[in-house]
Amino acid sequence: MSFAWKLSLRASAIAVSLIGIVWGVLEIPALLQEFTIKKIAGRILVGEVYKPEILLKQGSLLESTQKPELCRPSTIRSWGVIRLRIAEISDNSDLGPAPVRTNLAVDAIRQSLACSPADPFFWLALYALEPSAPLNYLAASYRLGPNEGWIALKRNPVAFANFDELPDDLRRIVVQEFVRIVEMDAINDAMKIFVGPAWDQRELILSQMDRVPPRQREQFQAALTGAGYDVLVPGARFDGPL
Repeated sequence: MSFAWKLSLRASAIAVSLIGIVWGVLEIPALLQEFTIKKIAGRILVGEVYKPEILLKQGSLLESTQKPELCRPSTIRSWGVIRLRIAEISDNSDLGPAPVRTNLAVDAIRQSLACSPADPFFWLALYALEPSAPLNYLAASYRLGPNEGWIALKRNPVAFANFDELPDDLRRIVVQEFVRIVEMDAINDAMKIFVGPAWDQRELILSQMDRVPPRQREQFQAALTGAGYDVLVPGARFDGPL
C-alpha cells in the first residue's frame, strides 16, 4: 500500500471521527432535553405537580428543537402530556388564554396520535378537550386500553358525564369499568365518581355491585356513609369504621 493511500485512509478516518464529534456536540443537548421532558411527563401522569413556569419552559424548549417530519413517539407524547397539563391549569392567567392553551394541547395530542395511534389515554384526552368530539374517540380509548387502571380513573368520570350520549354497549362498558375501579381498591376515586358525574346512574351501578368482593363493597359503603350519603350498597355490611 502506497504512502499516499495510507495518508488518504488516515485522513478519511479523522474526518469521520470529527463528524461524529460534531454530531455529538450538536445532538447531546437535544437528547438531554428529551430525557428531561420524558421524565417530567411521566411524573405528571402519576400525579406530580410542577410549577407552570417549568412546564412552559420545557414545552418551549422542546418545540424549538422538535422536527415535525420526525416521528419519535415517546418524545412527541411527552410534549402532548405537558401541553395537556398546561391546558388543565385554570387558575393562572400568566399561562395565556385558556382556549389558546387548549388548542395547543389538541394540536400536540393530534401530532402524537398521528405518530402513534394506539394510545388510549390520548384518545380520551382528545374526546374530553374537543367540543362536539365524536364518540369514536372515547370508544377508541376503551378498545385500546380496556383494563389500564390509571386511565380508567381519568376516563370513567368523563364517560359518566356524557353517559346520555353513549350507545347501550358503551354504557355497559362504562358501568363495568366503575365496578373494576371499586374492585382495585380505589375507593376514594370511586366515591368521587359515584356522587359526582355518575350520580344519576347510581341505581344502575348498584345493580352491578354484586360482582365486587365483599371487602371492597363494605369499604365503598363505609366511604359513602362516612361522607353523609344515604345509599345502600347491595350485600355490604357496615357497622362503623373499618
